Amino acid sequence: MASCRLVVAVLTLSAALRLPAQTPAAVSTTPKLTGYVQARFQAIGDSAVFALRRVRFGAQGNLTPWASYKVQAELRSGGTGATPATVAATDLYLALTHRLWTATIGQSKTPLSVEFIRSAAVLELPERSMAVDSLSPNRDVGVKLEWNSAGTLALQGGVFNGDGINRAANRDKRFLYMGRAVVRAAKGAYLGVSAAAKPDTTTWDAEAWVERGRVAVRGEFLARHRSVADVTTLGWYALGAYGVVPKRVQLVGRVQQFDSNDRAGADRITGYTGGVQYFFSGDDLKLQLEYTAFTEQGPSLDNNRVIVQMQARW
Repeated sequence: MASCRLVVAVLTLSAALRLPAQTPAAVSTTPKLTGYVQARFQAIGDSAVFALRRVRFGAQGNLTPWASYKVQAELRSGGTGATPATVAATDLYLALTHRLWTATIGQSKTPLSVEFIRSAAVLELPERSMAVDSLSPNRDVGVKLEWNSAGTLALQGGVFNGDGINRAANRDKRFLYMGRAVVRAAKGAYLGVSAAAKPDTTTWDAEAWVERGRVAVRGEFLARHRSVADVTTLGWYALGAYGVVPKRVQLVGRVQQFDSNDRAGADRITGYTGGVQYFFSGDDLKLQLEYTAFTEQGPSLDNNRVIVQMQARW
């Protein structure tokens, strides 16, 4: 119900903003239908399963030359025969642009971590790194501002409820504040830093990536400190990809590490991943394969992972 109320609020605000005097040129208001499906086979240790990793569908379009919207939902499996599948909102927002500025109102991705901000449909591997998956704040409801100087410098900031996805109410009455800056250090090379703060919890992220021709390299370091518990969680990853056959076959490798408590022992885990992508039609139709071997600081676990994933996007 909260998601429905948010949709109504966004559409009402959109209608109010459609002022004839503010429309300098004609613009198509026909919605564009979008979505993607990721079907996979996954084996972890001695267990294996076929699953739909993601099924997302939505619509986006323009209301005026300076106002656009996006509505996206995800089909989620209940996990058991007794629990039916549900549909949950992912993106529900209105974006207002003026020259180099963009304001996003509603539920959207929070501006922290380049790997999280990028769509899962364009990532080189089927799963994000452990650090980003665990430490980057999820989608949230709030207001986000962005200033982008044609790729040379990008600044983002936002104020969110801090309660996560599909929670329109701010239960603890405290906000989540976020900021991110990315600079183009050279052609195809970028450096960025970001931070998120809420009472008792602060998160930092440092990122760097290079994309030139067949080569793509990306890395991030993340840290989250909880002051009351005096616990710091750390994580990082380094990823490299090379197009063996341009626009057809790409080899991918990643090293990652995650430490849930830097003051405790035997809880750090390291992962080594080798993978390949085969593009039938770019990211619109592709096959991904990855194998990840995990090593634990403490007792060894039987948790090495194989994923074979097929993606179709429209």
